Amino acid sequence: MYGFDPKDAESRYKRLAADTPNVTMGPMPVVTFMDAFLPMSESLVKRMPSCEHAFDGIRAQNKHESDIYPVLLKGLNVSEPSRCPGYAFRDTSTRADELEGKLGSIKPDIICYAERYLPEVRPHKVKRTNEWAAMTRIAYAEMFIEIKKDQSDDHYVDPPAGADRDAHYFVWGRNARALGAEADKLKQYLGQNVAYATDMCARQHRRFCFSVTVSGCSARLIRWDRSGAIVTEAFDYVANPELLCEFFWRFAHLSDEQRGYDMTVQPATLTEEALFRDAIKEHIQSQIDCSDPAVLREVLDTHYMPGYVTVVSTPSTGSAASRLLVSRPIVTPLFFAGRCTRVYWAVDPDPAAEKKVVLLKDTWRLQGRDAETEGAVLRDLQARGVPNIPHVLYDGDVLAFNYSGRTPKLAKDRTICYSYLRKNDWPCRKPLLRVKLVKRIHYRLVLDIAGFQLMSLYGTHELLHSTYDAFRALVSAFQLGRRLHRDIHPGNIILYNTSNTPTNPRTGFLVDWDHSCAIDGRQQLEDIFRPSVQWQFVAMDLLHEARLKPPHDIVHDMESMLYVVLYCGLVRLPLTQPSDPRTFRNIMHNLFDISCEYEDRFTGGSGKRANSAAKMYTSSIIWKSPGIGEWINTVCTMHMPGEDTPLSERGRWTFTHLDSFWRTFLERYAGKLPKEDGMDNIAEFEGLAGLAPGSLMKIPKHPTVASCEDLLQNNPGAGPSSAVLLRPSASHATNPSSPASRATAPPTSLPSTYSDMDGYSKSSEETIDNRSPFPRLGSTRERSPTPTPGPSSEMPQPGLRRSTRERKRPRRYIS
Repeated sequence: MYGFDPKDAESRYKRLAADTPNVTMGPMPVVTFMDAFLPMSESLVKRMPSCEHAFDGIRAQNKHESDIYPVLLKGLNVSEPSRCPGYAFRDTSTRADELEGKLGSIKPDIICYAERYLPEVRPHKVKRTNEWAAMTRIAYAEMFIEIKKDQSDDHYVDPPAGADRDAHYFVWGRNARALGAEADKLKQYLGQNVAYATDMCARQHRRFCFSVTVSGCSARLIRWDRSGAIVTEAFDYVANPELLCEFFWRFAHLSDEQRGYDMTVQPATLTEEALFRDAIKEHIQSQIDCSDPAVLREVLDTHYMPGYVTVVSTPSTGSAASRLLVSRPIVTPLFFAGRCTRVYWAVDPDPAAEKKVVLLKDTWRLQGRDAETEGAVLRDLQARGVPNIPHVLYDGDVLAFNYSGRTPKLAKDRTICYSYLRKNDWPCRKPLLRVKLVKRIHYRLVLDIAGFQLMSLYGTHELLHSTYDAFRALVSAFQLGRRLHRDIHPGNIILYNTSNTPTNPRTGFLVDWDHSCAIDGRQQLEDIFRPSVQWQFVAMDLLHEARLKPPHDIVHDMESMLYVVLYCGLVRLPLTQPSDPRTFRNIMHNLFDISCEYEDRFTGGSGKRANSAAKMYTSSIIWKSPGIGEWINTVCTMHMPGEDTPLSERGRWTFTHLDSFWRTFLERYAGKLPKEDGMDNIAEFEGLAGLAPGSLMKIPKHPTVASCEDLLQNNPGAGPSSAVLLRPSASHATNPSSPASRATAPPTSLPSTYSDMDGYSKSSEETIDNRSPFPRLGSTRERSPTPTPGPSSEMPQPGLRRSTRERKRPRRYIS
């Protein structure tokens, strides 16, 4: 996010692979996997087409992995009868998805697409020898298949019969440090799969997804969710094609929710899209100076893409669910497991809404007896009078169907990896014993400040004023709320104009309190789960002594705030020195990125310690604005006094002294700090484009593609449950805003409050019949139910919503 490490695909794969063993479970028996995640009646399984000799011709060892493609594609794309009705498999190995930029783009070997989307992925030029060629469009993907030429390339290793599974490394078969010459290859192979799953879940409103990994004639099935990945044991799909064919047969007969889609999201109407566009445009004009129409267009493009507006049902504790309109996210997940936060500027279509444009945070919070929701934390801090924090409009846990029993039950949307770790004897627990797999719950939070991230600052004046605002929130939370933030970085400081006209500086609000932690009277952390903060801004002691897990204190958050100002100043304010890209990159790398691996843990902070001891790096920086240079040099000295520092100036690294200095400094420089000297130093230095942090990329995020219908409709033919999730008809497929996609919602009785269907409530343990936890659709949108798939019904279609054409992506607004 903020590092100056290489952004090419191979470098990304290796970074992703490093974190994956600790959140990967396996090997799960294949039949157990399918019964648990792809349930199907025996009668329907027996209707599966014959799969004899389906993949004959694939060898255990192949000269090239591409030798496997045509045989596998031919076996999967059998049309009469189809192995995966309603879906098609396409070779995407040579046509990358570059909608998020060419750098680091992805191209899985084979992607499973819904048949009705094949025109959208058809390449402009197709060789006659490859009838199954297609473009990679990860937002259309139902699943992906990654292929390697032989079994030695499998990055998972099943334990020998009778082996102690608590001592076996399932990923790579050994500790990462013992991989030797094969390390780079195996890490890249694993990282590819992780990258594809990450992007698939980031670009679609998904709760989880499936994939298949193939190594020669061996295959494994994988289920990815926000806690981790569950991987099956290896099986020979050439000698025993029944397992792989049955997997795809079952997959085609799943409901959209069982395939991983988030059913609380739906496409917006044309009227709602126009409302969203106009509200966002008006909000931008109230926040920044838009006298230049180009500025308004660029900022609007960051949040809105025509034809890509969706409606998100947002739970609210104690009240009915609310509907919010969203398009492009401003924050997207970088890894498939974890909080996986997406943040949007959202528009409330309710005419009575107090705030028209709000901030929607969609995340996966920790589940635990002592895990507080971020909404509860913010309400407590607000009640205690903490300034410069956002106000919570509403929040709550998202609901989803649980299919583990005989009938679907509506409950909180939880991840499932943890439950399989403790209740089964098949997982290899070696790396999982050290790093605790956690339970997560899908959670949405709506705040009253839809502002700009700190990196979009106007200049020196706004940088120092807005960070001081955030610092006041940090200190007040510690003094009044007895709470530490523990996740200070530029993305967690929001610039927001509280007046009706653009001002400079905007107020800095400190957000993202879900990693915060309460402290007791002895200032010891009630720390159940350690935070995962941005590496570049972590205090040097916490980095250097990571193995010892030192307790977090307020001085560490203060130090992180220093690094935020220093980092933002280096990349966004004019410099006299350094004047060459090599020196600039060395300073950024040594101060913020440097790390080394020690006993399976990363440690760092050597550059920060060197700078604290002798001002090795900050002394060589010359700023064109004298104010920022004075502030940084003074605060660095307060943090770590040098040998020549007078005794009277030592021991001043307390929040009281820092607050006093900062307030006095701003008073002394009132009217003197440059207000509009912000610039993009990355663009000024040649050769740094490929290393630019993701937070500075001038490419807006692609809209998260909506999933399918979010209604429950009584269907007498659905069996004992009679609770059926609707699927979109063919008319919904390509353009969510087309007139053909609007129909009247059937009458549905709603619960009086969202909490009536809480996962722990009595009602959630009963069969839900003809009830919807989501808001009733307005009269401007009409829908027609589609029958549940079965032996006599039409095959299910995916819930993917896309417009019929891809658009050129504009630049991100920086300054």
